[in-house]
Formats: sequence, structure tokens, C-alpha cells
Amino acid sequence: MAFEDWFIAHARVSSKPHKRITLDDKMTFFHQLSTLVSSGTPLLQALQICAEQNQSLKFRRVLEEIVGRVSAGSSVHAAAAEFPNVFQHYWIEVIRTGEITGQMSLVLLELNKQIQETRATNRKVVGSLMYPAIMIVVAVLAVTAMLWLVVPTFAGMFKDMGAELPGMTQFVVDASDFIVKYGVYILLGAIGVAVAFRQYMKTDSGRRRVIGVGLAMPLVGELIVQAAMYRFASNTALLLKSGIPMLETLTAMEGVFHTNPIYREAIGRVQSRVASGRPLGTSLEETGLFTTMISNMVRIGEESGQLSSVMEQIAPYYKEKMESMTAKVTKLLEPVIIMGMGVTVAGLMMSIYLPMFEMAGKIN
Repeated sequence: MAFEDWFIAHARVSSKPHKRITLDDKMTFFHQLSTLVSSGTPLLQALQICAEQNQSLKFRRVLEEIVGRVSAGSSVHAAAAEFPNVFQHYWIEVIRTGEITGQMSLVLLELNKQIQETRATNRKVVGSLMYPAIMIVVAVLAVTAMLWLVVPTFAGMFKDMGAELPGMTQFVVDASDFIVKYGVYILLGAIGVAVAFRQYMKTDSGRRRVIGVGLAMPLVGELIVQAAMYRFASNTALLLKSGIPMLETLTAMEGVFHTNPIYREAIGRVQSRVASGRPLGTSLEETGLFTTMISNMVRIGEESGQLSSVMEQIAPYYKEKMESMTAKVTKLLEPVIIMGMGVTVAGLMMSIYLPMFEMAGKIN
């Protein structure tokens, strides 16, 4: 094979296909579709090109199914609505608005921008909490390793010497014996609890109870509220800016909060009050779950007729507040974890060396 044939055959013209559907695959689809439509490519042809170029094999099949439905006379949003596990409800509402207004490319660009900002914020929050989580795992593993491997060696030595162990040392030795005998069962139990909790969190009642407890906790509750305010403001701004009426926007917002039953049900109550003629700002305040600032800003937006602009301006405020709250929680956790790990390790070492010091004193 000639060199030219070799590098053409191995050129990284496209990424390696994969089976899962990632958020990057969806963002790439929205961006490509917006670019193609804005350049004058017919919508059906643009969908076909996006389906051919997407790197997710599963998403490619979904897009091919959408192409088939659209070619048969269906609208894009109706075809996408057949795949709720792939396209979120409010995405479909935005696409529907783009089709009705003829501004598909602009609407998709705004949607893609909003998804990117949300992902970047979520990554920053997760990244901030990752370091404390790793420290906790390392601390637990270190203490477990000492109880499983180190302490039994000294316990055997103390037993052979017939030494009388201090209370603290006896407690550590008993804990070590328990870990050695039942460690495997403890590990299996912990895995079982984690799996059960994950399944519990997949239910509405489980999420409602856990989130409800979290809302009442210091710092954690504030973080949940700030995150909810950012999500509400940013998505409301996108939907209203796209031309979606208020009641339909609130319906779409219930889809945005589908994993948070407390706020989802609150928005459902807000929608009922707005449908009966009550102002949105007052309806939000009556739920008791929205901050005074966002309720007042909504009132200002309603009175001025610029609600989408007001929401677009307030979203960065809550985004920054959420990120600063996450940094604050992280900074508070770090010294607590370090001190806890240091005290635990020091206690273990002291319990091991204390009998040795006592025996050395008796020898003297």
C-alpha cells in the first residue's frame, strides 16, 4: 500500500462511532441542524445529513426514524416527541415554536447555547464536589486498611505477650476483629444499600422525601434552591424568547423539573393559578419555594412586558450564586474531612502504641 493510500485510509476524518447517546451528540445535532437550515438547506435534507454524520449509532437510528416520519408528512417536533428519552419536553416545545415561526435556525442556536451553559454549570458544580468526595473515600479506605491489615498484627503480638490492653486499644482491637470477620458482608451490605437507594431515588416518592430533607438542611438546602432558581430563570427566558405562550411555558417547565417532584408540583400549582387569571409573580411567591428576588423580578417583567429579558438577566446571577455556594460548601468540607481523618488515624496509632509504652515502663 502506498503511503498516500495508507494515511487516507487512517485519517481521523470522523470520530469513532459509539453506541450510547451522550449530551454532546444532541448538542452536535442541534448545532448542525441550525447551521444547515440557516444556510438554506431544506429541513428534510438537513435532518438526513445530521443523521448520517452523528457519531452515536443509537442516536443515528433515532434520527433516521425522525427523517422517515417527517418525509411521511409529520412535523419535526411531533416526530421528536415520539422519543421522550432522547429529547426533553421543553426542547420539543422550542422546536415546535421554531417550526411555527419559521425561525428554526435561531431557535436551535439559542437552545444549543442554553444546553451548553447548563452543562458547563453542572460540570463546575460536580467538579467542585469531587475533591471532598475523593478525600472521604480515601479516608474510609485508609482506616479500613489499618483495621483489616495493621491492627490484627499488633493484636496478635499483644495476645502472645499477655498484655492487659487499655480500654481504647481493646475497642480498636474489637473493631478490627469485627472488620476481619464480617468485612465482606459489610461491603456487600453497603453495595446493597447504595443500589437500593439508587432505585429509591428513581421513584417520585423517594426523590420527594430526599429533596425535601435536603431543602431543610443548612447550605445544602440553599444550594438546591439556588440551582432551582437558575434552572427556572434560564429555561423560562429561553421558552418565552422563542415565542412560547406563558401557560405552555409553564407546562414545559414541569418537564424541565421532571426529576424534582417538589418543584415540578409547585410549577403545576403556579400554572393553575396563572390560568385562573392570577399574576405569575404572586403565584410563585405563594408556593413558598421561590425566592423573594425572583418573585419580585417576575412582577417587574410582567408589568413592563419584558419578562423574557428580565429572566435572561437574572439567570446569570443565580448561576454565579450557585457556583459560589458550591465553592463555600467545598471549602467548609475540606478542613472537616482532613481533621476527621487526622484524628481517626492518630487515635488508631495511639491505641496501638499505648500498650507498648506501658509495657516498656513496667520493664524499666
